[in-house]
Amino acid sequence: MRWFPHGAFVAPATMPGWLGAISEWNPLSSTVAAARELFGNPGWGGESWVARHAVPMAVLWPVVLTAVFFVLSVRRYQRLDR
Repeated sequence: MRWFPHGAFVAPATMPGWLGAISEWNPLSSTVAAARELFGNPGWGGESWVARHAVPMAVLWPVVLTAVFFVLSVRRYQRLDR
């Protein structure tokens, strides 16, 4: 059995509680849900805040991830010996 920690193939409501919560907050799930919503096929939906606001989360996730890893990479680069 394979676990998909995102909602691209399986609705998070059908997953165990802890895995469904992780799946709903996965950036890929937000992107897939936003694409489905924008193309008129909302798919699995959901009761959580992130599931109801898929389009803003699909924009917010890449911004947050880029900001976090940009800061981490700059700090790492500055510590390299030259």
